[in-house]
Amino acid sequence: MINIKINSKKTFNETFFPLLKNQTRYEIIYGGAGSGKSFFVAQRMLYRLLGELGHHYLIIRKVARTNRHSTFALLAGIIRSWKMSQLFRINKSDMEISCVNGNNIIFSGLDDAEKLKSIANITGIWVEEASEISESDFNQLNLRLRGRTKQPKQITLTFNPISSLSWIKKRFFDFIVEENTMIFKTTYKDNNFIDDEYKKVLEDLKYQDEVYYNVYALGNWGVLGNLVYTNWEVVSEIPKSFDRIIWGLDFGYNNPTALVKVGIKDDEIFLIDEIYRTGLTNLDLIFELEKKVKKREDIFADSAEPARIEEIRRKGFNIYPADKSVQLGIDTVKRNKLFISGECSNSIKEIQTYKYKKDKDDNSLDEPVKFNDHAMDAMRYAIYTGMKKRGTWKTF
Repeated sequence: MINIKINSKKTFNETFFPLLKNQTRYEIIYGGAGSGKSFFVAQRMLYRLLGELGHHYLIIRKVARTNRHSTFALLAGIIRSWKMSQLFRINKSDMEISCVNGNNIIFSGLDDAEKLKSIANITGIWVEEASEISESDFNQLNLRLRGRTKQPKQITLTFNPISSLSWIKKRFFDFIVEENTMIFKTTYKDNNFIDDEYKKVLEDLKYQDEVYYNVYALGNWGVLGNLVYTNWEVVSEIPKSFDRIIWGLDFGYNNPTALVKVGIKDDEIFLIDEIYRTGLTNLDLIFELEKKVKKREDIFADSAEPARIEEIRRKGFNIYPADKSVQLGIDTVKRNKLFISGECSNSIKEIQTYKYKKDKDDNSLDEPVKFNDHAMDAMRYAIYTGMKKRGTWKTF
């Protein structure tokens, strides 16, 4: 055990203090966006790794590689901010974090079945974005928490309550079928560290869409009807080659930068790959582009950032300002079936909640709600603008 001194009130949100020593087998931490729930779970995991012996954690997302720029980056960042890098070994290639006392954290995804089979003696599982997984997935993970361990075994789910039709609501909220369960709800109002800009984004949702405000600001269960896209499905396999590759790019910094790779094969549209990260400078973005984008492939980017487009063009990429016509672009996307790779977890998350605004009389408007739409914008840029060639419309 390592003796550590962390000022709890300056380090942790006081709202989460009841969970610092919670040892229930099932822990449901849900609520609105910006509440700090994922940040707290990561902090507590490191706190326990440092202060208690016998911990072997597994962090799960639906797709393994999405951990790298979410949970893995979050934990590595907290270790640096606590100035405790000398106490941990951070293996970036294998995405594992080990403490000098023998405790460790393993990151995996439900798409990495072979790795999951080889993992043993787990004391705790954290499922981030738990609304992405199925009840069958949860049952399989639950079965992995077995055997004698020094520490109580616990599985933690963190998520936004997007749909009241979720299996999580039925299992843990509607019917009392699981004993030894802690359910904890938070919203942005509980986060002492949230910035004023994002707080305003959430509060302004009340003027855009009541359901979004209810789910993302207030953290209540909702049913997201009036969706923009229903013409899509997630596929586990995609073609090995395509007739054409197009990229869509929506710039961000505090908001995520979204880069979406679209493949055209026999007049069918596939979403193949994505980058979805906050804090990317243009140099960071160019570094990512050089790893993923072939110089002959077209990129259609947010035309509101001409300086960023020009800088990327000077690095040799075929990048052009996108036509940002929202409704025309949406209409074009809706005319075609979309096949989305399971690797594109952020695109999947956005498309299943991307909905039209309604007026005060509950009538649908031809304008989507401006929230969690970065990948949707990038996808639209690629498909709509990418089908134009020298001013002539190209259709499938």
